[in-house]
Amino acid sequence: MNISDFKYAILEYTRKINENTNKSFNPVFAEYGLTMLQGRILMELFHFGRLSIGNLAESINAAGANVSAMCKKLEKMGYLYRFRDKEDERVVQVDLTEKGREILLKINGKLNELISREFSREGEEAFYEIIRGLDKLNKILERIVSLNQ
Repeated sequence: MNISDFKYAILEYTRKINENTNKSFNPVFAEYGLTMLQGRILMELFHFGRLSIGNLAESINAAGANVSAMCKKLEKMGYLYRFRDKEDERVVQVDLTEKGREILLKINGKLNELISREFSREGEEAFYEIIRGLDKLNKILERIVSLNQ
């Protein structure tokens, strides 16, 4: 494989992975009246707990203003609450409400069912192999990023 083929493969596979992730997850989120971005925000909070808007935006690779607006909507829906940091009033923190946790448990259950089918079909080692490959690709890309800085 030459470098041009490798570059094209990275771009093509990241596009396909993103597209298929959206197609796989969107119906589950939509069942609960959530968009992909809203679902992603709630999943991050479910996984990491309370986060600042800035850290949340960085975590999902989205603009802070977009995440802030989306969090306002999610707060109105009763899934999270926003509050000012006690030590720095400029920082807005967000965390799941009990309703948000309940909905995420249901969403996680449905996603786990979908993924479990493939897990049992492919075998556990296939999933470790995928993670190792993605990790290796990410490390290569991180080194390229460091060369550009």
